[in-house]
Amino acid sequence: MSSFMRQWLWPIVLAMVTVFGLLAALVGEGGTWWALSWLLLAVPLLVIAKALSRRAD
Repeated sequence: MSSFMRQWLWPIVLAMVTVFGLLAALVGEGGTWWALSWLLLAVPLLVIAKALSRRAD
């Protein structure tokens, strides 16, 4: 794996998850789409919380 991919893989994945979550919230009509958007938009927040908890140790 190249150094570019090693450095940027997870930020790109988190950006794509966020975009899909926003699109699900905007396009979706109903509970399933909204639940999917909440789930996808919570992923980056969980990653941030995990990174901060590791740093605090």
